[in-house]
Amino acid sequence: MQKYFFLFIILATALFACKPETIHDIGQPFDKLKSMEGNWQLQKVVQADLNAIKYGFPYKEIDITSKAPFTEFKVAFTLNNGSPAAFTTTPGGSPKIINLPSGSWKVDNAQTPKLVTLINNLDTVKLDLATYSNLGNGQLQLRVTKRLDGKDLLRYDYYFKKI
Repeated sequence: MQKYFFLFIILATALFACKPETIHDIGQPFDKLKSMEGNWQLQKVVQADLNAIKYGFPYKEIDITSKAPFTEFKVAFTLNNGSPAAFTTTPGGSPKIINLPSGSWKVDNAQTPKLVTLINNLDTVKLDLATYSNLGNGQLQLRVTKRLDGKDLLRYDYYFKKI
C-alpha cells in the first residue's frame, strides 16, 4: 500500500510540475556594422604573451597603455548603404598601431563579423574583432596577433571608445 502511495505522489508531482513555457521574442539582432560606424579613440592597450598563456606561466598579460601615448590614436569607419566604405586613422603622437592613414575596409561576414580588413592600395591590415557584445555601448575591441614562422607569439588587444 505504501509502495502505491509513493508511486502516486511521484506521478502526481511529475504531472503537475510540468508547465508549458512561453518563449519571449528576443527582438531583432543589432546591426554590428552600423554600430562600428563612427569615430573611435583608443582607451587601452593590452599585450598578451601567448606562450605564457599556453604553458601557464605567470605574467601572461600586461597593460601597456601608459608606456606610450596610445590614447591619442583615433580611427573612423564609414558605411555606404550599410556596407563598409572608408576608414581614416589619426595617430597623433601615438605609435601607429595601424600603419595605413586611410583607405577602404571590409569584414568577412556582415551579420557576424570576425575579421576586419583595412585596405590602402596594395597594403592591407587584418584585425580580429575580439567581441561585438559591447558595440551597442560604444566600445570596440580590436585584436592583432603577431606571428613568427607561423606560430602565434604576441597578441595586442586595442580597446576603443566611441567619440
